[in-house]
Amino acid sequence: MYQAVVTLPVAKVEGQELDNFTRHLLRRFQPFVWMCVWTILITGVGLMLFDPRFVFFLYNDRWSVLLGVKQVVFAAMVFFSFGYARMLSRVDDMLMNDESSESVKPFYNQMLMLGKINVALAIVALLVAAGLNS
Repeated sequence: MYQAVVTLPVAKVEGQELDNFTRHLLRRFQPFVWMCVWTILITGVGLMLFDPRFVFFLYNDRWSVLLGVKQVVFAAMVFFSFGYARMLSRVDDMLMNDESSESVKPFYNQMLMLGKINVALAIVALLVAAGLNS
């Protein structure tokens, strides 16, 4: 959310989307993202396994179906996070090799799209989690 709502819009307004400092900020934030992924995974699995309503691969009530949806959304978020990290790495490598910003722009736009998809999936995951508690 921070990158999508704060860092990248400010860099765009300042005309420094592909600037070294902006890419440095994006790279420095990645360990925090992966820390959050692992924390969510560990706590989510723990809460799921200790809930008396949980039965492996049995989707016979609303709670079980929502849990399954949440797991699929989380898996998609991890998939798109890997894609985002790969695109950022590719953009970095291309700019380090002095490629033109025009040739880098499609990869940068792909990275932005993956980030937006991840934000949308995070919102869906929060709504599904809220449905689990009701």
